[in-house]
Amino acid sequence: MKWLWVCLLMMMQTGTGIASGGDFIPGSRAAAMGRTAVACPGIWSGATNQAGLAWQEGWQTGFFAENRFLLKEMGYGALTLSWSGQPGAFGMILLYHGCQQYNELKAGVSYARKFGKWFSFGIQLHYFRFQITEGYGSRGVVSCEIGWMVKPNRSWTVGMQVCNPVPIKLTQYPEERLSTVFRIGVGYDLAGKVLVLLEVEKDLEHPLVMRTGLEIRLAKGFCARIGMHSGPFTLTGGAGLSLGRLSVDIATEYHMVLGFSPGISVGYTFKKTLTTECTEKTRRPQRKRKSTTYE
Repeated sequence: MKWLWVCLLMMMQTGTGIASGGDFIPGSRAAAMGRTAVACPGIWSGATNQAGLAWQEGWQTGFFAENRFLLKEMGYGALTLSWSGQPGAFGMILLYHGCQQYNELKAGVSYARKFGKWFSFGIQLHYFRFQITEGYGSRGVVSCEIGWMVKPNRSWTVGMQVCNPVPIKLTQYPEERLSTVFRIGVGYDLAGKVLVLLEVEKDLEHPLVMRTGLEIRLAKGFCARIGMHSGPFTLTGGAGLSLGRLSVDIATEYHMVLGFSPGISVGYTFKKTLTTECTEKTRRPQRKRKSTTYE
């Protein structure tokens, strides 16, 4: 049956799918750069490294869609919403992978906060569910992810994330557990023109996965990206366009055997809250009135 073959393909994916609830990396920016994201704060930090949410400002939302190997049964989708301010950063994210016969869903809420000028920490509590038709049913569990990020200066960023620290059991026979996944990566930004990312990932069962990505800002608001990752070896590429508050990113992966996986993501950054704007506008006039009165 076709759906059974699709399920087997999903189980083969390591490091590029939700795959046991811990390693789905959304966003076409990351997809174009070899899925490197743990040391790159952005709108999708609610999934890639929760500590990255603390480096954002105000409200942000995004949508991501990807067609794995040009098979509709292996579609990916994600939605995110986050807010960052004085008490910290809060985020919500929803991830979906699969089709009617087999699918995986992950929904999470995150909190992140800066400690000083160069360090941030984040944590997420999420619900993961997978479903198989033909009488197999579904199973849902609750787990968590933690991450931290260090930015000693404008050029360097170091990030680390741990997904599912406790390997919760999903099925009894055969025994299947949520994978405990460790990621660590480093990013170097050269004068705001070139971004280089390097990342490694390891779980408790599979070999080490290596990822690398490169982003080149060619013109104002436009950039080109390339990358690769192992496990299995895959080449990636794409581009991004920023139109004020709106950003659009496209990407594709190329697997030597299974072919292309195109994707697109759209992000939007909202204006500052009305309260903040009014406060900033009224502070100076108030000070002037006081000084005028005393004079």
